[in-house]
Amino acid sequence: MRTPSLRFMRRVAAYLLGAFLIGWGLWCFGYELLYPTQVVRGAVEANEALYIYAPNMFCGVIICWGVILVSATYSHYRGGIWAFLGAVLVGFSMIFAAFMVDVHFTGGTTVMAYVIALSADAFVFLLACGSLVAGHMRHRRKRGGSPPNTALEPTPTAP
Repeated sequence: MRTPSLRFMRRVAAYLLGAFLIGWGLWCFGYELLYPTQVVRGAVEANEALYIYAPNMFCGVIICWGVILVSATYSHYRGGIWAFLGAVLVGFSMIFAAFMVDVHFTGGTTVMAYVIALSADAFVFLLACGSLVAGHMRHRRKRGGSPPNTALEPTPTAP
């Protein structure tokens, strides 16, 4: 049994981390909107090309991670690490897809490299969706109060 103070500290830490992620994403968006010429100049100097979609997608994903963390904590979602792992993997696959769009617009790679990158991105997205489903199954089981089904103790069936 967890102590109430530990539960309270975990909730406070989740709220603070979610607020930090939301603030970080909004700050990045604001910087790109207020100082677009500096962002473009810095991107061209650092990468020898202009990447537009990947940084914006990164900001959007960071904001979504913060909102998911705050809302899951607020609603007492019991998806566990599976739900958060799924959200992180979906975010990474979205960022990677936006990066592939940027590379396509700059003309930086061959068709075979696109196929390999798209396959890897699809695999990560598939893992993320499976993880989200497992987290939601865990949430429903915990909410209902039923113990997990194991191979040694089969569930009773209705006659």
